[in-house]
Amino acid sequence: MNATVAVDLAVYLTAIAFGLYAIPRWRRHGVPVLAGLGLATAPRLAADIGTGVLITTGAMIGIFAVELALGVIQAGVADFRPVFALLFGLVLIVQGLIDEVLMRGMLVSGLSMLLGGRPIVAVLIGAVLFAATHMFLAGASPLSVISNGLGGVMYGLAFVLTGRIWLGFGLHFAWNFVQGPILGFTLSGHPTEGGVFQIADLGPAWLTGGAYGPEGGVVGIAFRFVIIGAVFAWNIAQDVKKKIYIESS
Repeated sequence: MNATVAVDLAVYLTAIAFGLYAIPRWRRHGVPVLAGLGLATAPRLAADIGTGVLITTGAMIGIFAVELALGVIQAGVADFRPVFALLFGLVLIVQGLIDEVLMRGMLVSGLSMLLGGRPIVAVLIGAVLFAATHMFLAGASPLSVISNGLGGVMYGLAFVLTGRIWLGFGLHFAWNFVQGPILGFTLSGHPTEGGVFQIADLGPAWLTGGAYGPEGGVVGIAFRFVIIGAVFAWNIAQDVKKKIYIESS
């Protein structure tokens, strides 16, 4: 068993343990298990997913544009393979759902409950564990671990602010899908082919992420903060919209 598999297994089993801790307590207080896990679907499923997809699609295009403008990557038109992108996308959908249910629906929920209702602390602890699942991937560096930790913050905040996994799932899916099979960047240390562009990383690695891909560099990290800001802005906008609706009823 290699280090990545061992860490993934340990973290996922920890997440399941926290979920099993939370479930009977939800039931005792009359909270449906699916709602506790953030799997409630009505009425915001499509809006949450769509917003998440738009936010991280925009961020990844921003990373591409900034790195191109800085001259740290070169991008030539590639032979885009839509079937490959579709199949890759299906894999990322499954992976994203598993991660969001385990790492946010179970881990963050259970941690928050154990900590006496401190969701932000739970998000930060969950983010550290989420980063740990990426630390032994090819090309990983201290910067990539920080970046993946911020990814855990992104998805965790989306979960605790909405009470559902769907905004975080949209963020998570599009971050990976647009980065790899669409734009053609290396994805978490895994080179991808069949994207719209053939991308050559010119470095320096601290800026571009090098062999790990753009999420492992300073440009990618900067856009993580942009996404976190967008998640807060979306939540505030929904609260304002809800307040206006209530006052006008």
